[in-house]
Amino acid sequence: MAVKSSARAGKGRPGKEGKGTDQTIRGRGQAGLWLEQETVSPETSQPAPSIVDSARSPGARTRARQNRQQRVLQDFLMAESLLAVTLAEGVGSDRELEAALTEKLPQNSLETRARYAQSILRWFFADGPDGFASQVWRAYRDESMQRDILRVLYLQAEPIVGDCVAQALYPLADGMTIPGTFFDGFLARRLGSAEIPANTRKRLKTNLGKLGFLVRSKVHGDRLSSVNSTKTAFLLLLHHLFAPEEPRTIELSRLFADPFWKYLGIKSEDVVRAILRSADISRSIGKYVVADQLEQITTCYSVKELLSQRVIL
Repeated sequence: MAVKSSARAGKGRPGKEGKGTDQTIRGRGQAGLWLEQETVSPETSQPAPSIVDSARSPGARTRARQNRQQRVLQDFLMAESLLAVTLAEGVGSDRELEAALTEKLPQNSLETRARYAQSILRWFFADGPDGFASQVWRAYRDESMQRDILRVLYLQAEPIVGDCVAQALYPLADGMTIPGTFFDGFLARRLGSAEIPANTRKRLKTNLGKLGFLVRSKVHGDRLSSVNSTKTAFLLLLHHLFAPEEPRTIELSRLFADPFWKYLGIKSEDVVRAILRSADISRSIGKYVVADQLEQITTCYSVKELLSQRVIL
């Protein structure tokens, strides 16, 4: 089989290892798509502790992750999250960003604003106010691209919604009308219980609509929507997840195993390959190699370098 390789002089350095779908749900064999994992307990009226306070003790991230898996879903907040990345500029600490968000969010209730601020920090600023989400915004100031980045970070932080996108919705054809029982079946298997909290069902579908995966209609029901993400967002997330600090060689099998590209709305591995070929041609990566059973890419930039050069794919 032919070998395709285009190493970049002066950039590429040796890396370190490291749609078709049926129109009916039944025809796709959905029974094998679900995960049977932890049960989510009913939502309580107690406000969550400040993410800033909980992050101070040892093991806080592990406990926070376990707590998230035991709660029902919170409302996804795209407009408020976009506001947060603008407020994060020049902010020196998590606590300062949380205070600024609590003050600036548009909701009337102080309790609601405080809860929303905590959720936004948890979803998008686990790496601090000057983390990846903020860095992308400062480099590009492109709202469409920022929405793509926030969509992926949110789905990584909320595994119930992420599993629904990557495992339940991914095999289905765009434009398909999805019956309500489809989501009930997913949640029953995902939560390990036939008793599904009403808010969980409601918020799952509402949040999928806000993320762009569903078109919702009281008359026509829920329809799977096409999510058209930017190639540059894919490139940035690829480096953020697999090669943040230095060039790496990444096997495509490993890349495909991570659902981030499904979170971007990409519907096939071949589309991912096409994006990588485009990145290879534009010299945004070091090389893309296909030979016999080997299929891999080698990066040539760190995330910081991509952002500093405002690479566009």
